[in-house]
Amino acid sequence: MLGQLLDGRYQVLQVLGGGGFGQTYIAQDTHRPGFPKCVVKHLLPVTRSPEFLETARRLFSSEAETLEQLGNHDQIPRLLAYFEHNQEFFLVQEFIEGHTLKAELLPNQPWTEEKVIQLLQQMLGILQFIHSHNVIHRDIKPDNIIRRQQDGKLVLIDFGAVKQVQTQLLTVPGRTGATIIIGTPGYMSTEQGQGKPRPNSDIYSLGIIGIQSLTGLHPINFEEDSDTGEISWQHHANVSSELASVLSKMVLHHFKQRYQSAAEVLQVLKHLDTKVEILLLQSPFFTQPPQASLSPQNSIGHRSVSILSAENYSRLETILLEFVGPVASTLLRQVAASAPNCEELISQLAIHLRGNQQIDFQNKTMFLLEKPTLLQELTVNSEIKSNNLPNQESQAISDSFVHQCERELADLIGPIAKFLVQKAVKSSGQISRAEFVKILASKIPEPQKALQFQQRLLS
Repeated sequence: MLGQLLDGRYQVLQVLGGGGFGQTYIAQDTHRPGFPKCVVKHLLPVTRSPEFLETARRLFSSEAETLEQLGNHDQIPRLLAYFEHNQEFFLVQEFIEGHTLKAELLPNQPWTEEKVIQLLQQMLGILQFIHSHNVIHRDIKPDNIIRRQQDGKLVLIDFGAVKQVQTQLLTVPGRTGATIIIGTPGYMSTEQGQGKPRPNSDIYSLGIIGIQSLTGLHPINFEEDSDTGEISWQHHANVSSELASVLSKMVLHHFKQRYQSAAEVLQVLKHLDTKVEILLLQSPFFTQPPQASLSPQNSIGHRSVSILSAENYSRLETILLEFVGPVASTLLRQVAASAPNCEELISQLAIHLRGNQQIDFQNKTMFLLEKPTLLQELTVNSEIKSNNLPNQESQAISDSFVHQCERELADLIGPIAKFLVQKAVKSSGQISRAEFVKILASKIPEPQKALQFQQRLLS
């Protein structure tokens, strides 16, 4: 299989693993500049009868559309393409450069409470998003969470939607038998083990990871209370009663007694996060007090807006989280309000870190010292140009223009472009060419390429 060219463009570099359903590969996209890596999931139907293949085809297309919608979240891999070849099905997804959370969860090396809260908040935000799309992941575990190298954010991979397709493609029509269970022992709730997962089954799995990170113990080594059947873990961890209560409720045996939604857990953690933040700010960890007392409405201030774009502000906050935990948001607001420029902002933030951390932090934030003004000016000019287009741009979008959009977009994001363009045509109604192109440009992850896409089609 190594070296094989799939769909005439995806060259297999490595076989990651497989089973009865097929294989997973790392491949390179030979039709895009630089031959970027991608992940290809190869699904094999159990039979090739015409009736079964037609059912499998509809199911595959439906689940591919679900994955395409989920890929709109920054911490979920994008679906790049899907296709059928020789009555076998292929999904192509974004390759995430980084390492799994499993590499960070070392035996007998428990995390701090602040780091655990940060983990929970990031992951619950992702769960809130996927559950709002009526999707249950079904296999939350450290192997399926990647710390992205680019920005340190956690990314959730290997969705149960694909596994559901796999199990149904494995089921011979008319045959009944045992339910095929999706999940991993130790991280899987009771109801999921019975083949009846619910949204808070994912919350259970995340709670298990939280306990694992606090105790340094693998879930297979967790003890069970002989009277209640609940997990007994708190005596293994140095943890506040508040966080212990949250985690214990996340992993209760019966799903009705657990938190019912990710939003509910996030709300409780928000209150807990404030308590932790106050304690951190009062600790000797911060060597200098904030330079000024700021009212909430002025906490960011006009100065920080002028020296940082919203995107870079968010990236800086994410980096700072790695060093100081949940207090990063407050610290950044306070320092950014008075810093005259990006260089001074980084220097003032570094003061609050310990020796070796200061150098590491400054290295990771060097991108802020690069001039962002060119792209910002081009974006503004593009907006002005779009708003002052000649009257013909407001006319109906022709078939030839749609095909042109498909070709231009495919050069940037691959064959998924045709699906996205047709979807935009159906859902957009009567809009101008400029508005139509702007909708398509929002699907391009790189801002510079998105801008070039608009300029080529509207010039």
